[in-house]
Amino acid sequence: MSNSPQTELIAYALKLGVGDARLIDAARIRVEEALAAICRDPGCPGYGQGANCPPHVMKPAAFRELLQAFPQALVFKYDVPTEVLLGDERFGVAGLVHETAAALERQARVCGYTAARGFAASSCRRIFCAAEDDCRVLARNAACRHPDTARPSISGLGVNFFELARTVGWPINRITRDSDPDEIPMGLMAGIVLLAERV
Repeated sequence: MSNSPQTELIAYALKLGVGDARLIDAARIRVEEALAAICRDPGCPGYGQGANCPPHVMKPAAFRELLQAFPQALVFKYDVPTEVLLGDERFGVAGLVHETAAALERQARVCGYTAARGFAASSCRRIFCAAEDDCRVLARNAACRHPDTARPSISGLGVNFFELARTVGWPINRITRDSDPDEIPMGLMAGIVLLAERV
């Protein structure tokens, strides 16, 4: 008896090395304008720098509307030491999250979810194009340099990932520049793949 597409996707995610992957109803993803606004104020260094981040990425209201077309979502995480999240090494992990979201999106399409769409933590500009003078999409209305890996930022869309993590049972702590790795040794970085056969 063959596995279901959902089982295959979770197995594929685990094969890619994620710490965990869960299927949920997409309606359980909470989106808040106030969370997306944090990118602007107090401000993320990636704000305005890439096509997949605010103010250029879709607004939270548009993302909420998009969610209505997707019955399910695959959420995945990587467990990451806090000391990594507080240093420049976090960009390497964030790149892995984007690559994983993109790979799962492609695999989901193979499994029949032809409208699958991936989203990931952090700014693609700071991950993939930090050494470039600009985001080519914004500066020249040209094709993205990394279309196979760069995905929209879940933070920039206003996704409340803390609530989502608690919903699926993942322990999660807010990591800030003032966090003590001895007190909070581990954090996580995560992504989402929306699943639908058609939209």
